[in-house]
Order: sequence, then structure tokens, then C-alpha cells
Amino acid sequence: MPYSCQHGGTCINSTCVCSRGYKGSSCENESLEILYLRSSKAVFREGNEVLFESEITDNSNFTVQWSRDGVIISGILSRYSITSSAKANGTFLHQLRISSVYERDEGNWSIMASNGVTVVNKGIIIRVLPKLVLLMIPQYDLSIETKENFTLQCVVVNPGSLINLTSGSLIWVKDGKPLLTGSIFTISTTQTSTILNKASAEISDSGNYFCLHSTYPDPLNVSIYVNIIGPESVEILLFRISDSISREGKSVWLETEIYEIIDLTVQWFHNGNLITNSSLRYEIKSYTTENDTLRNVLNVPNVLQQDDGDWNITASNGKTTESMSVYLRVLPRLVLQMMPPNNISVESKKSINLSCVVTNPESLFNLSGGGLFWQKDGKKISPDSGFNITTTDTSTTLNKLSAEEGDTGTYSCSHSAYPDPINVSLYINVTEPKSVEILSFKSSSSVLREGKSLRFESEIAFDPALIVQWFHNGKLINNSSKYTITSSITSNGTSVHVLQIFNVLLQDEGEWNITASNGKTSETKSIRIQVLEKLKLQMTPQYDFSIQRGEGIVLGCVVINPGSLQNLIGGSLIWQKDGQKILSGFHINTTNTSTQLRKSSSEIDDSGSYSCSHSAYPDPINVSINVNVTEPEPIEILSLKINKPLLIEGEAAWFESEIMNKSGLIVQWSHNGNLITDALSRFTLTSSTTANKTSLYVLNISSVVLQDEGEWNITATNGLSTASRGIKVQVFPRISLSLTPKDDLSIQTGEVIQLQCEALYTDTPAYSTGIKLNWKKDGKDISSDPSFSVSEAGTTTTLYKSSAELTDSGRYSCSHSAYSNPEDVSVYINVTLSDKDKPCPCQHGGTCINSTCVCPVGYQGRYCEDEYLEILSYKSSNSVIREEKSVWFQAEIVGPVGFSVQWSRNGDLISSTASRYVMTSSKTANGKTLHVLTITNVLQRDEGYWTVEALTSSKTEARNLTVKVLPRLLLQLAPQYDFSIKTGESINLRCVVINPKSLTGLSDGNLVWKKDGVYILSDFGFNISTTNVSSTLEKELAYLGDAGRFSCSHSTYPDPVSVSIAISVTKPEQIRCADDKIEKIMWKSTIAGTTKKESCPENQKGTATRYCNFQGFWESPDLINCTDVSLVNANEELDSIIADGTTKNVDEAVNNTLVKMKNLTSQRSELSAGDISSSLDILEKIVNVTNMTSANVEKEAFFAVVDNVLSTNNSKSWTAVSDKTEKDASSLLKNMDRMSEVVLKKENITTSKFKGKNFEVSVDKTKVDEKGIVFPEKTEKTPNDTTTDTEEYSTFLELPKQTNKIEKPITYVAVIYKTISDILPTDSGSRTEENSNEVKEGKEKKKKEFVNSEILSLTTQTDLGILSPPLNLAFQHKHENESADLQAVCVSWDFITNKWSEEGCKVNSTNNKRTVCQCNHLTNFAILMRPYTPVRI
Repeated sequence: MPYSCQHGGTCINSTCVCSRGYKGSSCENESLEILYLRSSKAVFREGNEVLFESEITDNSNFTVQWSRDGVIISGILSRYSITSSAKANGTFLHQLRISSVYERDEGNWSIMASNGVTVVNKGIIIRVLPKLVLLMIPQYDLSIETKENFTLQCVVVNPGSLINLTSGSLIWVKDGKPLLTGSIFTISTTQTSTILNKASAEISDSGNYFCLHSTYPDPLNVSIYVNIIGPESVEILLFRISDSISREGKSVWLETEIYEIIDLTVQWFHNGNLITNSSLRYEIKSYTTENDTLRNVLNVPNVLQQDDGDWNITASNGKTTESMSVYLRVLPRLVLQMMPPNNISVESKKSINLSCVVTNPESLFNLSGGGLFWQKDGKKISPDSGFNITTTDTSTTLNKLSAEEGDTGTYSCSHSAYPDPINVSLYINVTEPKSVEILSFKSSSSVLREGKSLRFESEIAFDPALIVQWFHNGKLINNSSKYTITSSITSNGTSVHVLQIFNVLLQDEGEWNITASNGKTSETKSIRIQVLEKLKLQMTPQYDFSIQRGEGIVLGCVVINPGSLQNLIGGSLIWQKDGQKILSGFHINTTNTSTQLRKSSSEIDDSGSYSCSHSAYPDPINVSINVNVTEPEPIEILSLKINKPLLIEGEAAWFESEIMNKSGLIVQWSHNGNLITDALSRFTLTSSTTANKTSLYVLNISSVVLQDEGEWNITATNGLSTASRGIKVQVFPRISLSLTPKDDLSIQTGEVIQLQCEALYTDTPAYSTGIKLNWKKDGKDISSDPSFSVSEAGTTTTLYKSSAELTDSGRYSCSHSAYSNPEDVSVYINVTLSDKDKPCPCQHGGTCINSTCVCPVGYQGRYCEDEYLEILSYKSSNSVIREEKSVWFQAEIVGPVGFSVQWSRNGDLISSTASRYVMTSSKTANGKTLHVLTITNVLQRDEGYWTVEALTSSKTEARNLTVKVLPRLLLQLAPQYDFSIKTGESINLRCVVINPKSLTGLSDGNLVWKKDGVYILSDFGFNISTTNVSSTLEKELAYLGDAGRFSCSHSTYPDPVSVSIAISVTKPEQIRCADDKIEKIMWKSTIAGTTKKESCPENQKGTATRYCNFQGFWESPDLINCTDVSLVNANEELDSIIADGTTKNVDEAVNNTLVKMKNLTSQRSELSAGDISSSLDILEKIVNVTNMTSANVEKEAFFAVVDNVLSTNNSKSWTAVSDKTEKDASSLLKNMDRMSEVVLKKENITTSKFKGKNFEVSVDKTKVDEKGIVFPEKTEKTPNDTTTDTEEYSTFLELPKQTNKIEKPITYVAVIYKTISDILPTDSGSRTEENSNEVKEGKEKKKKEFVNSEILSLTTQTDLGILSPPLNLAFQHKHENESADLQAVCVSWDFITNKWSEEGCKVNSTNNKRTVCQCNHLTNFAILMRPYTPVRI
């Protein structure tokens, strides 16, 4: 019997041969098949074209999607072209063409076909090789001189681009000609780089050098132009010396002037030896003069004999060299020698004989006249004073036959013509014969230790009137409890005197003297004594202690005063226990001044007295401590219990154990010998202390499983003893329900509904009372529904209905009553109309399939009538972030078309205009949307909860995440700015962590110091003291090598945060600027030729600078960067609004800022340059914020600030701002124009007027095609009236009625600037010569152009285009024009070029007092006086 083949199938041998697009035994099912997917090639290079082709078969409409690595490709993208066409065989050919392939196109490309029932896909992988990228080093054109070496390098940045090239290499081309190896160039080439070198450049080497790959398919190259130029020659303009003949000890300087050229090197030489600044005897300075020459000075402050000879200066630039020399003769310093050389005593009536000789007669060279002479007590000795004087050119003698008591005094010899006061002298004491004589003086020891005894003994010739005294360091010593003084007479008639000290102390060190006197003469002798400290030891710990057996013993012993070990030979610190030296059983670590005794596990017999002493110290000095080792106490587990003996799978259970408290206790739970930890998700371990001081340990099991049956144990140990206790647990399986059928099903009306539910695992003791099974539909009990029948057999129940209806669609569930929370199994039955294909009213683009609406993403309900909005996931890249890092928040959302997403921080909405935030959204493959908020620069204020909200007109979904922000490490260095010191002065630096919270999460590390990038260690001569949050670096005596940049950083902080300061160490004689206080700032001394930084004055923020010139004099301070604190705070608040894009309280913040600025600028008679500069920034930011957030700004306050800033009292500050920053008054014009535009954008604009001292503003409304605009109110004169009577002329503008029709009245802002013209740039850009006070030499001086009027401005709500009739402007001249050399020009300010422009304006009439202009556009207008240039014929 033939088959009934459907859809055009053919029956052959009782088998259906189906038409294309159908399958099945009767061809009843649709068939969708991708026959193939192929690409034009498998490997491509970037820039190539790619073609994908796929042939698909289907009987009906189907959709096709192309994707790369799962990302759907749209045909609307310019690089992709997607086409499809039908083939003759009934299939469809689909093509995807990529016009220019990129490296990111590499991967898996797939095509997916869907007909609403069946989805099929195929994939293919292609590889994309990157486009060749070459890098030339250097990157930019260069110029070098002849004979110099030049090297070029060419590198393949991406070697992967050379894959599949079988040959070829990098080659060089110069001016179109290839350069070969072995030519005049040296070429070295590898696979990915090549180097071109020329050892000595020539002029002919100039040209364009190209680098390319010989076999790369595309013509890619990089090039550089090399220009070879001739060398500049060096020229020394002058070379001079202060004195060609000098004496030792004088100062000499040498000076040279040289043309300054590139690579100039200057060197000084003396007798062929190089002189550098490293020598302490020489100072070398260099500076540029006003005529751009280089002045070099070598100063020799203290000339010595070895400085005699040739002095040379050599200048070189590596190509040419020039040298000059001078000869310096150095005369030796006068040296006089007196005989006898030392002080003498002469008894009265004996002779005095002195002589004085010039030992180096050449020192008298170049002296005119003069000679040697004698002085006594500073007065010249004359020949008639009783002395005989004989003198030659180089010697003199002084004699007296019989000395007298009055001859006692100081005698000196000097030369009367020598320029420096050089003399030699001695003291002559004329005395009576001595009668007191100390024969000997000795001590028992010259070096001894504290606590020892000391004996002094002296023998003196006997004298009945003898008085003997003892002294220590100049202090008289008497008999006392410490000192014993005795004396006795010897058998030979001398006296012996003894001083005994029984307990020497450290303060007894120093000089000891004995003085003997008989009232006429006296004699003193001395001995120096050194006292060594007594050994002091300190033990750690200091006090006796007890430990339990098994615990460790650690003892330390330190020599507190290492100086006490001086003069000891050998020996070290040693340990004893109970008086016996410890030789084994302990680990001992000993240095010169410390020792440590350790034992990791103690025994009972380790109890005892431990002492520490020094083996070589002469006295028995030690420290000791008693250690008591006891047996450990046992551990006791008081109880172990479980919440119930029989457990059911899936229930929660807990174990509880009470244990006596012990120190160091470790408690572990185990099951059948396996350790239980918190890491296992089902288990939670807790512990607590009870009221009776025991510990309660609890193990919670969130959901019991069958494997939990068995032995459960708790074990407690403290490392010394252990206790364990166990309990057995039985676990029964949980009831499981089985539903037939298991899967959701769809039936038609009239068909049978039959469901069967069986309860499993019910034959256990836990369920001896039995269970009951219940049926529900959509959560409601249906056992009482008469249309259904329920039958039960044991643990099985059956639900039956003979004829299904549409209303029977729903979810059917079976549950049991064994547990408090009934468990159920369910199946969904969908009942559809039978034998009918009624269309269903699907909304929002839903598709009706089998009378059921299949809803698109974002909609639900029977007819897709309800919106479905849900945030499926919300996560962040990190929950704890450090400041200035980046973080992202990502939310996956499903929702209806047109739903919106909002982000907020701590309740404040985030705007898309924020500069710190990037908000993106994209569609996923399954139709959901992925929304990402990226914070590029996290700040402290970003801490808190971040909310993502999805919104429709009727629904809102929100999710929160909390983020913690750790502040960025802030370090502060004191002092704060670079400074200089002299050699021998101290260095004291302190580094502090301002915000210790920034170190949260760092497990170790500390502040460290570096000098010139190298870590400073303790043996560098610096003393470093460090705590957790601060560190000090000190050095008592600085030397020249200590100069450099010192930095402080944290060793383990993840980002490179550091603060640094440069310290200059100079010789004391270096020229410096002294300490000076000006502008309420103390300027510390600094080196000449440097700029010093200091903090700004009180109530200002920023850095002030001041230059110390080469002569060592301070110049005026520069406070351009000093700004009032309130302005700085206002600036920062506006920055945060712009950066965060927040809209909350913006009005309040902006207007509070304006009020502060208004008060500040009005209270001061003159604003500083820093305040002017900051005010310009704030006004610009206020305009930006107002424009960004539509904030309601107080216009009057804004205008008042502008008026105050424009005060003529601020002229000097405006000049400083223009000179030292890129700002000028034009920025104020621009921001006023922008504020006018912001005002005109708003709805319900109110008219207002502002009249200040320096400018006026009017905000008004008019219909310009019916009535013109006049601003400000003018006098009776008309704009075209140029009469020259004495009546005062006013400046105003007049916009006549416009011919172009305007639909409604428009608002306008008109401004007149009364003082701004004096501070605006004047260059209009229309002249062919630069503005200058003078032209070339020989020509007459030219005047500069200048603004000679107030400035008028007009802005309208609607762009009026080209004005018809034009705008009339009348300007009264600020300065009457009495010169025929100046002409008035009508100009407007061009914000693009920042210059005055004549475009669109012309002079209507003018005289020396007034000019009338006409302009065809709106902006800011003024009169510019320009030097008149007559036309030459």
C-alpha cells in the first residue's frame, strides 16, 4: 500500500523520498540544514579581504546570524557586507565579506540558522597575522656634525607579522638606493632588527634613510632624515688674572669669556694638572652673560707656594679646541726664626741675648724700604732703652748685660715693610733664684677600671715653709671619705706626699696636679689618668618566670656599656646554670656585646638559676634569673552531645562540647577519622566562653547527608597534653517523590490527564507513623475538585481526568506531610485547543505558536502583556580598592524595550557627564543587556554602597554592592622643600605617614630611605629611627659627598609612592643668600644661582619661590602659585562635581562658592596674582558645572565677582598672571559669553540688571523685528554724531529693528566692560610686523597699538546670523587722539585666535574723541588704536 507522503514527497518502494526542506517517514517534519561553511583562506594578514560562504536548505522562511567567538555580527558595520541569494537547486547561499580584516577578527566564525523550531549552526576558525609594524630609533630627524658617529636602528615591533614569510630580511635604502653590507656603512641585521652605523659622518651622508622588509607583501617602511653639518669652532674671547704676582695666603681669581656653543666643555689646568671643583682649595663657577657668552671664573681663596706656574683654560666641543694660559708667580710667606725659640726664665743680674733671622730672604722680593725691628709688650724698643740692637737686611740681635725685674715681658720681632702682620715672639721671665723643687711625681696606674684604688706619690725637696696642694681638673682636693692625703720626711731630708683614692669613679678621669709653694716660688707637676667604665649587663627577661614542660626557653644578655670592655684581651659572654658553664643542650648565639640562650622544648631538669658573665672581665660581675619548669596540666572534655540521636538526610544538626579552659588550646572536630574545617561549606565551627569560665565548642551541619553516619569526635590539645571524646550518629534517607510523567507536557482539549506520584524510602524507623500524599494545581489543593479523581495504593497516588479543558493548563504538584516544610515534585501541563489554529493576541512583538504566545525578552504573561524586569546579576571587579585604582561594576539585566538604567553612589545619582565614570551597555547573545560602570580613578569619597537601578514606566529593580576604598598613601617630609647646608652642619629629615589607614592590608614593611635612588643602610654614616608610621634620618656632620636627592617610601606599598628632597652640601666659603623674612615667609639660606621653595603665607595654599642670584642677593618672591585657602577649597569642590557628575546639592555648592568669592574679592583692596589666577579657574568651572547640570546660579553674585576681579587695583596682579601663566583677561570675556549662553538656555528667564564699578550687565527681552536694542542708556547724541564740543560722550550699542522676521520675543544679554581693555592683549593679528617699541637700528621708533575704549558685548537667545541693518556701536576714546600717526580701527575679539579682528566691522566716523562703528555680527567689540602706515606710491 503506498505511503501518504506529505509536502510534495514521492513514494518509491513504499518509502517517501522527501522534497528539499522536509524529513520523516511521511515527510511530515520540516528540515533545516547547513550544507557547508567555508572561507576564502584559512590564514590572512591584517588588511586583506575575507569571504565566508555557507549553503543552507529549508522549505520556509528562516533567519541567519553570523557571529565571531559568540559575538553577533551586524551588517550595518562598515567593514562587513552580508548578502544572501537563492540557488537553482532550491538552497540559499549566504555570504559575509570583511573588506579589511583586523587582528581581532582571528577566532571562531559561525553561522546560525533558525526557522522558529529548529536551530542549526556551523563554525570555522581563521587566523589573522598582524600587520608589520616597524620602529626607527631615533624616531625623529636628526642633525649631527661631520666626523661624528651616527647609528640608526630599525626594529620589527611585532615579530608575529613575519609568520609565513619563507625568506627576506630588513634592508636599508638611502634616497631611493639600497645600502649594501660592505659599503661605506656597517650594517648588522637579525631576523627582527637591523643596525646601520657610520663611524665618521660626511656631508654627503645627508639624506632620507628608509627601512623596509624585502619580502613583506605590502610596501611598508619607516624613514628618518639625517642632516650632516660642519662643526662650530670654539673661540675664547678673553682670559685674565687678578694678580700675576701674589704672596702666599692671598686670594687670586682667573676669568675667561667664551662663545657658548653646543657640547662645549671647559677645563682648567695648572702646570698640566686638571683642576676640578672637588678640590677644597678651588672654586669654579660659570654663568651666561647678557650677550649670550659663557663666563667661567676660577677662584683660589688661599694661594700657596705650589700654585706658582702656568695656568691654562681649555675649551672644546669635541671637534675644535682652543687654549689660553697665564703665568702666576707666588712669593713665599715671610718666615722669621727667633733664638732661643721658646719662652725662657732669666735670673736677675744675668744677661739677655735674643736674635731674629729671615729664613727665606726671597719672601722680601718687591718690598721697598723697611727692615726688622723689636717690640716688647707691643711697643717698639728704641736704642736708648738699655738694649743693644744690631740689624742687617735679613737678621737682628737684641742684648742686655744685666737683666732687671722690669725686663719681664713678651719680646717680638717683625718686618716693618711686609704687608701682613707676621712676627715671632717669646716670653722672658726675670726671676729670683728658685727654692721649690718637685723631685718626682708618679701614680700606681695611668689606666684603671671603676671601683679600683689609685695612689699618687710625689717627692719634694724639703722646705720648712712648704705648702703642698692636690688638684683634679683644676679643682682643689682635700682630705675626705673618698680621698686620703698623707706626707712624711725621708731619711735624706726630702718630703714624700701621697694621695690615696680607694674607690675610683668615672668622674675621677682627667688631669691630676700637685703644686708646691713656699710663698715666693712654686712648682707644679701633673699626671693624666684614664678611668674605664665598670661592666654593666642586662638580662631579658629581667625577672624569674615559670613555664610548662615542652615550652621553649629564650634568654638574652646584653652589655649595656660596650666601652667597659676596652683593653680586654680575648674573652666573651658566657652562660652558667646553677654555677656550671653551659656547654651543651642549648643553642647559644654570641656577638661581642650580646648573647642569646635558646632551647625549643624544655624539660623538668632545665629548672635552675641561669647567669650571664664575661669570661675575660677581671671582676666577678654577672646577672641571673631563676627558671622553673613544671609538668603541664591535663585537658578535660566535660561533655559532648548532639541535638537528636536519629538524623534525617537534609536536616540541620549540631554537636556541642564543653571543655575546661586552657591556654594555647587547639580544638578539632573529625568524622570517621577525617578532619572537619570551616572550609567545607556545610559545616560551621564556633566557640564561646561560658559563665563558669569553660569553653563551649559547637559544630553546625546545615544539611545532613547519608555519608554523615558514623563516629564523630572532638579532640583538644595544647601541644603538651591531648583529650578526645566521640559520639555515634545514625542518618536515615530523606523521602523522595517520583512523578510520572517527569517532564512538562502539552496536550489538546479532550485528551486524558493522568499523573502518578510514588513516595520512596518510607520503610525506615523515622517514618513509622506513615505519610500522606497530596495533589495541588498552581499551589491550590484539587483533591476536592469533582472533575479530577484521586486513587491511592500504598505509597502511590494517581490523579486522573478523562477530558482535559483549556482551564486545566497549569502546574500540578505532589507533596507529602512528613516534614514541616512539605517537599513536592511538579509537572506543567499545557492544554491547547484541538484541531484549531486560532491566532492568539500576542503583544509587544510576541509570536503565536500552537495558540500560545512566545514572548520576546523583557515581557511575560499569556499574551506577553506584562513587562518583565529583573537584574540577573550584579558584581564588581573588587570590593576593597585603593585610591587612584580603577574598578568596574557590571549588571546583567533582562527587561522590556526602552528600559533605562541609573547608577548611584550612597544615594547620589551619577551623571553620564562625569569625567571619572564611563558607562557602557551591550546586548548579550541571549538577548539580555550587560551594563558596566567603570571608575577610572577611584577616590576616597567613592566608598560606600553603589546601586544599579533598572526602570520602566511601571517597574523598578535595584541591587546594591558595598565598596571599601583604602586611601592612597600620603607621606610628608620635613623639611618640605629642597635646601642647602654647609659642610660640618647636621642633616635632620623626618618622614611621616599622614594617613595610617592607607597601610591597611599590608602585612609587613616599613618606611625606607634612598639617596639618589640607592637604599640608605645603617652603615652609610646615617642614623635611622623608624616606627610604624614615621622615620627619621640624621647625620651629625655633613660632608660634600652627602649632597643628593633623599627620598622616603614604604617598602611594601603596592604603588610607587614617595616624597623626596634635594640637599646641597657646600663649602663654608660658597656664596649664599642669607636667611630673610619677607611676605610673611621665612626664606632659609640657599646657594647663589638657585631658586628656593617655601610654603605660602598663612591662610594660603601652594608653593612660593624666590631666586638667589649669583651675587648672593635675594630677588623678589614669586607668589603666583599662592592662593587663598577658601578659593582652593572651592576649586576642589567644583572639581569633584565635574569629576563625579553628581547633581545633588549642586545649586547650593555653586552659589556658596560664589558668595565666598564675592566676600573675598570685595574685602581686599588688591587681589594677589594667585587669587586672580584661581578666580579665573573657578569662574570657568562654575560655567562648566552650570552648563553640565543646569544648576540655578545666582547671576548677581557671579557678576559681582567678575566686577571685583576687573578692578583697576589689580593691574599689577593681572600683569603677573599674563607673564607667568597662559591666562589673561580674554578668558574672563569667554566665560562671560558662555555664562550668557547658559542664562539664555533656561526657560522662564527673568530680566535683570547689574551695575558695577568695572562693568554692567543687562538681561532683557525684545522682539527685534519690531523694536531694536539700546545698551546702556545713551545721551541725546546719536551714534553718528561726531561733533567736537565739550559735551561728554558715552559708549553704547544700538541694534536697529531687523528685517528678518522673528516668531517670538528673544532674550539677550548685553555687557559693557569699563576697565578690561587695559589688561587685554592688543595684537590684532592684522599687521605684517611684530609689535615692538623699536624697529631696526637707523629707523625711527614706532608706537604700539592699544585698546582705546571700553568693550561692548551683545549675545542673543536666537542666532540672528548676518545682521540687517548692522549693529551700531559708539565708543568714547579713553585717550584723545592728538597724533596723526594713530588711526582708530573697529575690532571684535576672536576667541579662536585670541586676538582682535577687523572682520565684519568698519569705521563709520571718527575724530580725536570718539569713533562710531558698524558690525554685521554679535560678539565683543572695541576700538583699537593702530600706528598709521602711509601708502607708498
